[in-house]
Amino acid sequence: MGEKRKRQSEGAGTTPNKKSAISVSYLDDDALHPLLVSTPGLTAPSIPFQAYTNPRTSKHAGKTPNPATHDILLHSSAHQRVDYTAAPSTTDQYLTHYLAVFDPATNSLQITRAHHLNLRSIPRKQAPIDEEAQKQQRATYTAQREDLGKAFGTKKAQKFIASRTDNAIDKDPKGKGKKSDVQDAILESMSVASTPQQPKTGTSDQDDLLASKPIPRPNLSAENVEDVYAFDTLIPPADARLIQVRDWQTAARANEPVMLGHRFPVFRLGAAAKTDDVTKLKALRYIALLLAFHDSLTGGGRNGKKVLKKEALLKHLHPPGKPELWSEALIDSVRIRFASSASNHTEVPKWELEKLYTHICALTLYVDDWRTDTTAIREDLKMDAKQLGQYFAELGAKIVPPTERERADLGIMSLSTNFGVGGESDE
Repeated sequence: MGEKRKRQSEGAGTTPNKKSAISVSYLDDDALHPLLVSTPGLTAPSIPFQAYTNPRTSKHAGKTPNPATHDILLHSSAHQRVDYTAAPSTTDQYLTHYLAVFDPATNSLQITRAHHLNLRSIPRKQAPIDEEAQKQQRATYTAQREDLGKAFGTKKAQKFIASRTDNAIDKDPKGKGKKSDVQDAILESMSVASTPQQPKTGTSDQDDLLASKPIPRPNLSAENVEDVYAFDTLIPPADARLIQVRDWQTAARANEPVMLGHRFPVFRLGAAAKTDDVTKLKALRYIALLLAFHDSLTGGGRNGKKVLKKEALLKHLHPPGKPELWSEALIDSVRIRFASSASNHTEVPKWELEKLYTHICALTLYVDDWRTDTTAIREDLKMDAKQLGQYFAELGAKIVPPTERERADLGIMSLSTNFGVGGESDE
């Protein structure tokens, strides 16, 4: 027989306790309490926040914030375009949040009450438009530009500024004879910027001036006219990747018709689609989208135009029974780019509308190799020649009647046609 099993009391040893005791403590002193921030639908940004406290009753004023007695709000304006605010949720009034920290070394668990906040992002609103302040600001920009031109400009620019000062015309009561900002000639600013060894202060002033103008960002160091407005400046790279042109190339090479609603892209599609210049063809399709977007705008007057709601805009640009020329993502990108963020992209004020016009004009120059007949685009925009010429002049283009050779090359028949040239030559 085997040995008789010894009882535990007889020295067989003790069985260790499998459950270890955990020491639990609750901290609720006057020290600062932790914050729990939820970010539903957001990625928490790596930016500093400013904390604000509000006691729920006056007797707790001046005391250390406690989740039971104080509300906390976090706010940050460090982002360029978005304000972030973390505030208590209305559903938290019936909930209490805790934070527990376990220390395996001491086998202890500390529990403390925590503030709970929800993080939200809000696009920063633009300040109300002050027309009088805008007039003063434009006058200041004009004076700064003239000072820069006198100090660092070419001889032609300095001569232009001097003659303009000597022959200044005062505005009469009816507004006739007013010196337009168009005559300030942005190409003169480009000439000033291309002067070697220009001081940094001048460059900064020019950047501020160009940022105030509703035009594509020009390359001030460009030596050739075709390098002033690069393709990536006229069409953002993300938008360019969304533009499909293979169907146009296939239809053009098969001599099949492509249905479009505007004269400028129609007159240039056949020749452009048969080439391998995809960027120029994408520019032409982007022009067609901008023209269609412009036609969809409603209203008008002093406050600009209004953008259709997203569903109505897609229906307008994608009529039933017709092929879709642009993706929904591309249409939405154009809406965000040219509509005001202050209105949540539902309105196109005057400045943004002029930005749309100058981008269309710059793209027509790009498609036509920086020499374009303005007749078709003028009819597409339903705009008179004088107004359209102002937008081309803001880009630095010179509006002149075409020569006989240029008239023959472009097939221009009307003697009243204006001709846009993407730059001025020094005399």
